[in-house]
Amino acid sequence: MDWEQLQADCLDFAQRLIRTPSMPGAEAAIAAVIADELRRLGYDEVWGDARGNVYGRVFGHDRSLPALALNTHLDHVDPGDPALWPSPPFAAVVQDGRLVGRGACDIKGPLAVQVYSAAGLLRAGERPRRDVVFCGVVEEEVGGAGALYWAEHLDYPVELVILGEPSSNTLAVGHRGIVQFWLTFHGRSAHASAPERADNPNYALAAFLERLQGAVGELGVHPVLGPTTVAPTIVKVDTTSTNVIPAWTRVLLDVRTAAESVDSLRVFIDRLAGPSAHTLSYEDGMEPTTMAPSSAPIAGFYTPPDSPLVARARAALGRGMGREVELTRYRFATDGRHLALYGIPVLGFAPGDEEMAHTAGECIRLDQMAEALRGHVQLLREF
Repeated sequence: MDWEQLQADCLDFAQRLIRTPSMPGAEAAIAAVIADELRRLGYDEVWGDARGNVYGRVFGHDRSLPALALNTHLDHVDPGDPALWPSPPFAAVVQDGRLVGRGACDIKGPLAVQVYSAAGLLRAGERPRRDVVFCGVVEEEVGGAGALYWAEHLDYPVELVILGEPSSNTLAVGHRGIVQFWLTFHGRSAHASAPERADNPNYALAAFLERLQGAVGELGVHPVLGPTTVAPTIVKVDTTSTNVIPAWTRVLLDVRTAAESVDSLRVFIDRLAGPSAHTLSYEDGMEPTTMAPSSAPIAGFYTPPDSPLVARARAALGRGMGREVELTRYRFATDGRHLALYGIPVLGFAPGDEEMAHTAGECIRLDQMAEALRGHVQLLREF
């Protein structure tokens, strides 16, 4: 196999992907680019679905085996102020051994590696052990509608999904679940010149935030996926007038956990909110699945480290890369949480450093991409 040519072609594809902006809901153009590439590379089947996802299948030696699915999403977050970037965010410049651009590590560099891993086998005149299906799904950055659609309409057995979220070429066994609450404090509005006539809810919010900072450590810890975190992010009031005391104020609480339930979190938040009038509601699209009871721990995805799937994937990737593969977990949430709801086993493995995701100057190391490509090819060959 001509590894240098394979890596060069993979890099070229990643650059073309970055140069095709694909904000959530606007992924049609990049889906077309990917479909064309899959056909050109010799994938046996290429198709799309009603949700806008794009797929490619390479037939394996033993088609009776459940498929190995390689999953990445097509969308990226907004690049923000271009002046903060070392080069234009969609220029896909290679500099100092890194590919720079919006989506470079989350997730177009990993996407290119997944697509080209099967191409590497085909170029060498080989086939994977089992069918390999590339799944490029839409709208991961805004809730995961594409992954949910794939899981709901899946009509073939899947042995394992390899999620292409950046993991620095370590093998991620899971991540915490996510739920977002709006906590609203209710008061009474008045003219700002007469605060004694009002019941200003901002004071109740301030007291809650102070209590929260000291109490988060009381929440549960998963032995592998880590502690529960609660981050206050957005604060809103009911007025835009500077001389009006608000009737209500609310804060968005971003919770990441694999140890707490909706019920236990509600009790925790209500206790910290105290006697002040308040209500708790979900952020649109960020409530936990209704497939689990409210008393169950909020789910991300988790494949136990002692699972045979972990051992097999880890061994194959290690042989491809020529080193032992470290086990890890993701800090952020991924589409893996949706796939796990349907009983689909998930692991994460991809080039790219997690801390680069969603940043100005986002980049991915070319040596990581090359190493991941070798690991993926071996995984497809023997898994």
